[in-house]
Amino acid sequence: MIGLLLVLLPISGLSMDLRKLDAYPGAQCLDGTPGAYYIEKSSKAGNKRWQLFFEGGGWCYNDKDCANRALGQLGSSSDYPSTIGRQGGVASPDCDINPTFCEYNSVYLKYCDGNSFSGALDGSVTVKETGQELFFRGSYILDAILEDLVENEGMDEVEELNLSGCSAGGLSTFLHSDHVRDKVQQLVGRPLSKYGSTPVSGFFLMNRQNVHDEFVMAEQIKTIFSLSNATHGVHRACIEGTTDAEKKWLCNTAPEVMKYMDSPIFVLDSSFDSWQSGCIMMNKAVDYDNTPTKDMPNGNCGSADGWEECAVAPENCGAEEIYGVVEYQGSFIRLLTGTQGYQNDHSGAFIYECFTHCAAAGDEYASIAINGVLMKDAVNLWWDSLGVSSTKSFLPKLYGLDSTNPNSSCQ
Repeated sequence: MIGLLLVLLPISGLSMDLRKLDAYPGAQCLDGTPGAYYIEKSSKAGNKRWQLFFEGGGWCYNDKDCANRALGQLGSSSDYPSTIGRQGGVASPDCDINPTFCEYNSVYLKYCDGNSFSGALDGSVTVKETGQELFFRGSYILDAILEDLVENEGMDEVEELNLSGCSAGGLSTFLHSDHVRDKVQQLVGRPLSKYGSTPVSGFFLMNRQNVHDEFVMAEQIKTIFSLSNATHGVHRACIEGTTDAEKKWLCNTAPEVMKYMDSPIFVLDSSFDSWQSGCIMMNKAVDYDNTPTKDMPNGNCGSADGWEECAVAPENCGAEEIYGVVEYQGSFIRLLTGTQGYQNDHSGAFIYECFTHCAAAGDEYASIAINGVLMKDAVNLWWDSLGVSSTKSFLPKLYGLDSTNPNSSCQ
C-alpha cells in the first residue's frame, strides 16, 4: 500500500483570506513561488489574541520526490485559492467545539517547503533527472509570515499567542515553538503575557526501526534534513547541544527537540497513531527509481510483509503483532514523558488510545475523553493554568493483548 497523503484540509467555518509573501524574496516554496498564509481576524479578539496553525502534508525525501511535490500545492503557491474555510478542532471557530481559541485571530500557515518549515538553503538544488530547480526555504517562509503579521496585520499588539498544527504541521509546532515565541517577542519588543503550543499528531518516532528492524523513516528524514540544509532551520539549542555531526539530523524530530524546549507545550496525540503505524512501524523502503509521485508520497506505508492487515486496524492484529503495537505505545509514552519539554512547568499532554490521525483537528477534539475529561476541556484547563499553576497531563492505557481498546470514547 503506497503511503497516505498527509494534508490537513480546511473544513467549514468562516472565510480566511490569502496573503502571499511577494515582498519577501527569500520566502519561496519548492518551485520558487512565494510562500503564503491565510488569515481571518476576529472582532472579539482585537489584535490581542492570536492562533497560528501550521498546515500538514508529510515530507519529501529526495530530489526526485521533492520535484514531484513542487508540482502541487504542497510545493507551489501558484494555485492557492483566494479564500479557504476555517479549520476544525483546536482551530475551530465553533466555541462549543473549541472553547479556548474559537474567538482568536486565526492564521493558517501554508506548507510548501517539504520539511516542516525547516529548510534554510540559500541557493537551490537542481534535480538530476528533470533539471528542475528546487528551493528549500521553509524557515524563511516562517519568519516572513511572522514579520508580515506584525508589520501589516496588527499582530504588533499581540498579548496571547497559541501555536498549533497537525501532522507535518504538528512536527513544525515542536520544531519551531521556542523560535516563534522568541521571534515574535523580538519583533514586538516585549514579552507576551501568554504563550504556548498545542501540536497535533506530530510526535513521530522517526528514529525507530520498522517491524523488520529497518530504519526506513530515519533514512528518509536524514536525507531531507541534509537536502534542505535544516541544520540552520531547526531548534538552535538542539543543534548546538548535539556534538556528533552525524546525529544532528535528529533535531528534525520531535522527541529530540523536546529535550531542549523551554516554552509551554501541551501535546495532543494518539499513543498508536494511524499514520505512524503504517508509515513508520509497518513501512517499507522505496528506492530512488520508484520514488512516489506527487499524489502518493511517503513511501510504502503499511506494506511490511505480514503486517498489511494489522496496519489497517489494531483489531486485525494477531497475537504476536499486538505485542509490537503495545510496545510501540509504551515507547511513545516513555520518549514523550522523559523529555525536558514535557517536564517543564506548565507543559503537559493529552495522549489518547484512539487509532486516528489528527483527531484534535476535527470533531473528535470535542468527543475523545480520558477519565471523563474531554480533550477540548483538557486544553482549556492547560491554557487557563499558564502562569498560575502546574499542568496536569492525561495519559492513556495500553491496548489489551486481545487487541481491545480500553478507551470507550474512541468507539
